[in-house]
Amino acid sequence: MRSVRKLPLLIALIVAAIPFLPGAVAQAPTGPGGGHGYLIDKHIGAGRTCVSCHRNAPPPMAPEIMVCTGCHGSYSQVAAKTASAQPNPHASHLGEIPCTACHHVHRASQSYCDQCHTFGMNPP
Repeated sequence: MRSVRKLPLLIALIVAAIPFLPGAVAQAPTGPGGGHGYLIDKHIGAGRTCVSCHRNAPPPMAPEIMVCTGCHGSYSQVAAKTASAQPNPHASHLGEIPCTACHHVHRASQSYCDQCHTFGMNPP
C-alpha cells in the first residue's frame, strides 16, 4: 500500500527531470521565464536547453562564471563589449563578480551595483 502512495511523487520527479536529460527538446517553460521576458527566453531562442548551463538535475545552484564565459566570452571580452556604457558594469572596482549577481535567467535581473550606488542600471 505504501508504494502506491509514492507513485505520484515518483512520476512528478521523473517529469521534472525530463528537461535536464541529454538531448531534451528546448521549449519554453510554463513557469517564470516562459515568455515573460526573462533571460531564459533568450537562451531558449538561441537553442539552449537546461543542460547547456546546468550540469546536474535538478540544478543545486546557479552555474559558475565559467559556464557563462564559455558562450559569452571572457570577463574582459564582455567588459570590452559594454565599454560604451558609463559606468561599465563589467569593469567593476570589485573585480570579476559572478554573472548571476546581476543576471538572473529565471526571474527579473537586477543591478548588483545599485545596492551601494544609484546608477539605475537595468541588466538584461
